[in-house]
Amino acid sequence: MGFRDLKLLEVKNITVTFETDEGIVKAVDDVSFHINRNEIVGLVGESGCGKSVTALSILRLIPLPYGRIETGEILFYGKNLLELNRKEMRKIRGRAISMIFQELGSALSPLHTIGRQMVETILMHKNITRKDAWNIAETWLEKVQISDPRERMFAYPYQLSGGMQQRVMIAMALMLGPDIIIADEPTTALDVTIQAQVFELVREMRRSHTSILLITHDMGVIWEMCDRVLVMYASRVVEEGNRDDIFSKPTHPYTIALLESIPKLSADKGRLKAIPGQVPSALNYPSGCHFFDRCPDAFDRCRDEKPKLIDLGNGHKAACFLTKNEL
Repeated sequence: MGFRDLKLLEVKNITVTFETDEGIVKAVDDVSFHINRNEIVGLVGESGCGKSVTALSILRLIPLPYGRIETGEILFYGKNLLELNRKEMRKIRGRAISMIFQELGSALSPLHTIGRQMVETILMHKNITRKDAWNIAETWLEKVQISDPRERMFAYPYQLSGGMQQRVMIAMALMLGPDIIIADEPTTALDVTIQAQVFELVREMRRSHTSILLITHDMGVIWEMCDRVLVMYASRVVEEGNRDDIFSKPTHPYTIALLESIPKLSADKGRLKAIPGQVPSALNYPSGCHFFDRCPDAFDRCRDEKPKLIDLGNGHKAACFLTKNEL
């Protein structure tokens, strides 16, 4: 077993529910995956598929009391994070596992300056002077291409553009050198040039043996950045495998549809192929395969029975009755 084959994080059979006025919503349903050392794993799917809730469950940030992790284990270095107390989890968040949030308001306090928030985060995890922490924070603002980093340290979040706030969050996630970075749509608010610079920073962290869970709806980003891919649809993982297998031998109809919707540089100027319909409400999933109502290849068995992930070899798995192992 090589260095990169060592499992750093294992998510086992996680189910997350939310209590709402309309009933119990199952946002994540029996999801399992792992992240190896020095690996970038992509989690891809449309909005509403459960990607962000999966990420929040790893750091136990599911909002209480309405949200609950009903079942499963989340093993980090073999230790189940779901069994740790609040103090133990605070030591892990930010230092060992950090997260770049999709929502800007989830990470930055409007009441404190950027510098204070970054410095306090560093001092919480490192036994260094405030001056040294300030210098580290300022250096990271420069790394994420924020102009006048010294001046920005004294700014409040509302004084920065959305793109600048996003870069501050990225700096805060990277500056402590965590073992795992969970990046939830990390470059949504950034222009193409800054996106490229941020992804280069991520690659640098990976070269320092940091692992990344990259959450996105952009298959182009998946191709550019990831080693392995998890395709998620309506609360469940429907396909997983290494990047080349997912792109060259997609098996699940949803994965195929995602790939067919990518713009192509060709002489064909026809319309993009869209996936018909929309992700079903978590209150009203089909009783069988959750993709049943949108799948062009669905048949009677798909309506009534939930397909399980079937091993197709080389770590490639798909949850579809049309796989060669299921027919």
